[in-house]
Amino acid sequence: MKISIIGLGWFGEALAQKLQGKFEVAGTTRSLEKIQSFAQQDIDAEQLNTDLAPSLNMLSSDVIILNIPPFQNQLDWLKTWKWQPGTHVVFISSTSVYGNLAGTVDESTIPEPDTENAKVLVAEENFISHFPFYTIIRFGGLIGANRHPGKILSGRKNVQGGNLPVNLIHLNDCVNFVELVIEQKLKGETFNLVNPEHPTRRDYYQGYCLKHNLPLPEFVDSSEEGKIISNIKTAKHYKCRWPLN
Repeated sequence: MKISIIGLGWFGEALAQKLQGKFEVAGTTRSLEKIQSFAQQDIDAEQLNTDLAPSLNMLSSDVIILNIPPFQNQLDWLKTWKWQPGTHVVFISSTSVYGNLAGTVDESTIPEPDTENAKVLVAEENFISHFPFYTIIRFGGLIGANRHPGKILSGRKNVQGGNLPVNLIHLNDCVNFVELVIEQKLKGETFNLVNPEHPTRRDYYQGYCLKHNLPLPEFVDSSEEGKIISNIKTAKHYKCRWPLN
């Protein structure tokens, strides 16, 4: 089976490394310098910029992981690609599509995007959902060993929303779940991928900073209720294994 990862960024590269050896893996990167590095890992990479479309070779794979951060007019660009009807397209979206909705939301909740990027994602989800074979995966806030928002918030004052719940997911869980989607051929579905734990922003980020001996951020509570993104549907297929801290 051949898998193309359109967007070999932080997540895409980790996924490629996990899949390599089990499948034939190809992908795209904006960086010419990285192409040689991927070649040394037996990953066939090509450069992709917004004035180009992926090659027919890249788009003829059995599975395409579409993993490009949203930007203005991106959907128009995607519509120019030579999509193949037999390909399973796995679209990496974001829980940001839910905007400022409050309470518990799940995959049946109608998105209410409140940023331009989230609006692009919703439009692209609608586009992808008309493909013969697709899966949409909405990642929560992505964390990992080398990237954690607690480092950015450390020592800050008057950080808003201290009482609001977090909706996060570890990079390794993202990689494992996408691998499962490919192997089990979970098609025609939309999934939220978030950790089932939802501590408040204050508890979570101050706890992280305490654990790593970093200056604590100071939070201000919000009058908003905030939202908890349900992972119940996803949990029927995959249990998150990596803790948030």
